[in-house]
Amino acid sequence: MHPVFQWSLIVLRVAFGTLFVFSGLNDFFHFWQPPAPTTPQSQIFMQGLQGSGYLIPLQGAVYTLSGLALIANRFVPLALVVLAAPTAVIVGYHAVMECHPLGPSLIVLATHLLLAWQQRKTLSVLFQPRPSV
Repeated sequence: MHPVFQWSLIVLRVAFGTLFVFSGLNDFFHFWQPPAPTTPQSQIFMQGLQGSGYLIPLQGAVYTLSGLALIANRFVPLALVVLAAPTAVIVGYHAVMECHPLGPSLIVLATHLLLAWQQRKTLSVLFQPRPSV
């Protein structure tokens, strides 16, 4: 692999991890106010998450721990698997519930897929129908 491409993947992994650490810590400390939901569906969705009392802190913990794993380059395949569902929810939320452009969420999705492709050898075990003993 070309050194420039290797460095690019490192930068993407650290930036992706930083995004999730920032988002996760924000769920606990509220140092940044995310944009308010703009449609009735997204308002109901966000009220449901916040009203549960545990989903936002759980999301914050998952984002923070997975982001730290990506930044530290430890348990990267596990962090990518754990963040797969939240990434799908982020894209779906912006595609279906919000009227915003999809650009930022598609960048998150593309980065996630690129990092997963880099780990494809390790992640391929997840797609075996039977464990190899």
